[in-house]
Amino acid sequence: TPPADPKLVDHEFTIRVPDCQAAYDTLRSRGAEFLTAPVDWGGEIRAFFRDPDGHLIEISQAG
Repeated sequence: TPPADPKLVDHEFTIRVPDCQAAYDTLRSRGAEFLTAPVDWGGEIRAFFRDPDGHLIEISQAG
C-alpha cells in the first residue's frame, strides 16, 4: 500500500548503484517518473522517484 501521507516520508527504499546517471537514464527510458535528477550531495549522488504504488525510492551512488 502507498504511504498514508507521502509528504512525511523521507524515502522507503534505497538502491545503491555504481552509476547514478546511467541508472536514472535507464529507469526513465522504462517509464519511471523522477522527482529529482541525480544530485551530488558531496560523497553521494542521489535521485528520487515514486513506484506505481506511491512509495518513494532513492537510487544512490557512493561518491
